[in-house]
Amino acid sequence: MKRFFITVLALSSALGSAFAQGELDAYKLSQTDLQGTARSVGMGGAFGALGGDVSGVAINPAGIGIYTTSEVVATFGFTNTQSKANLNIGSLSNDKFKFTCDNFAYVGTFPINSYDMPSINFGVSINRLKSFDRKYNMKGAGLNWSMTDYMANRANYGYDPSLDPDELKTTNNFPFEALGYQAYLMDYSNGQWQSVADRMGLKVDNDLLVHEKGSIYSYDFNFGTTISNIVSVGLGISVTDINYKMSSSYIEDFGSNNFFDLMNWLKTEGSGFQAKVGVIVKPINELRIGLAYHSPTWYEMTDYYGTELYHQIPNLASDADYRPGTVSTYHDNDGNASYLDYDLRSPDKWVFSLAGVIGKYAIISADYELTNYGNMKLDTPDGGYNYYQASNKYISEDFRTSSTLRVGAEVRFTPQFSGRVGYSWVQSPFKSHTKADNYSLETAGTVVHYTVDGDTNYFTYGLGYKFSPNFYIDVAFILKNQKSDLRAYYEADRASLKTNTTSGILTLGYKF
Repeated sequence: MKRFFITVLALSSALGSAFAQGELDAYKLSQTDLQGTARSVGMGGAFGALGGDVSGVAINPAGIGIYTTSEVVATFGFTNTQSKANLNIGSLSNDKFKFTCDNFAYVGTFPINSYDMPSINFGVSINRLKSFDRKYNMKGAGLNWSMTDYMANRANYGYDPSLDPDELKTTNNFPFEALGYQAYLMDYSNGQWQSVADRMGLKVDNDLLVHEKGSIYSYDFNFGTTISNIVSVGLGISVTDINYKMSSSYIEDFGSNNFFDLMNWLKTEGSGFQAKVGVIVKPINELRIGLAYHSPTWYEMTDYYGTELYHQIPNLASDADYRPGTVSTYHDNDGNASYLDYDLRSPDKWVFSLAGVIGKYAIISADYELTNYGNMKLDTPDGGYNYYQASNKYISEDFRTSSTLRVGAEVRFTPQFSGRVGYSWVQSPFKSHTKADNYSLETAGTVVHYTVDGDTNYFTYGLGYKFSPNFYIDVAFILKNQKSDLRAYYEADRASLKTNTTSGILTLGYKF
């Protein structure tokens, strides 16, 4: 289903901007990683029914009711992400290392002198939910398809043939196609746009380099209590900040020193809020049952963006007066810096948890999470006309409810020393048809490369040591792997992208 061309028509009739968010951007900004304290992460993040840990409280706010003492916690770590992309000339590897601050938290217990409800607990925390840091590089040789073909095809299906071709240079509705026309990468003849690669019968070599960085942090405020030592309840309010940056370069080489380089820059900033409710039931001392609901996060977002296309095709341009040069889109038609405001609603989720406690010697725990990515929504701010109706339709068509399974165990070797192990599986939210070669996903503006992610696996282990009843240290290590399909643009040959992340974290805690 070559659906993209319908998208072009819908956007060109509605938007006056050179850049618009799409379904893939909503997905990118709605993801989270396995993060938290070293104890929680060491058990695969399976802490929804246990509580008494600030990461467990982030999963199920009822976990704050488990606390019987106040606590301050800080978690630090490192992350190394290795990305390997493989098209048709072998695998290219890129590594990115970073030190991280994963969380800071305070939990206070306030006695109320009641046998049935001995205290009300309150907590504040800062938690890193997602790291965008990644760098990947893909190269191909002797390819039959060129990005110039894609530019021409988009123009043929989306641009009104009754308009003068030169008007394509001045409209913001076709930024990608306009770049191609201004850079002499496609021509208009006999009512059709034709690419330079098609006209000259060329094969191409390509080189895509993408550099991403940034993070998502949440500022959580949680309240809870335990009733009759059986039922714990909790409420959480979160304020979330997103900071994302992306730069990319896509080069096509036609040979004989004829090439072009499309460069994009994107900066995304925004904040939102979310509510969480949860309950944990302890029917017997050996069993914990948890249930939590996380509302969507309602974001107000702003994108800042720019594009340059450097072209050097002296032997290929049809215009005798051709000169190499650069075409750019840093400003709108009024000379203002290019930016876009929009609203985003992330998916809501349900968390079902079960844990078994074997005296003071061992814990076995599991969480099952459902996240409905089909409920993501983009909107224009201030209640104006929603230009994203087509995007929201595609979200519901292309994304499904994703399952997440987290399992973990802890063994206490001595009263002071504990060992932990865990595993987490996150199902890809993409429906199966999105991986078909003839199916296009919606991209935004001049950023036309994209990935379709597969399932994600986390393998974790950790250790903990209590130096005293008050002070403890936990460490954990995470091995994360994910396979994705990578395309430089729709119609391009599909590459495989493997991302492997190794992380280590250290938690310092003090109870009082």
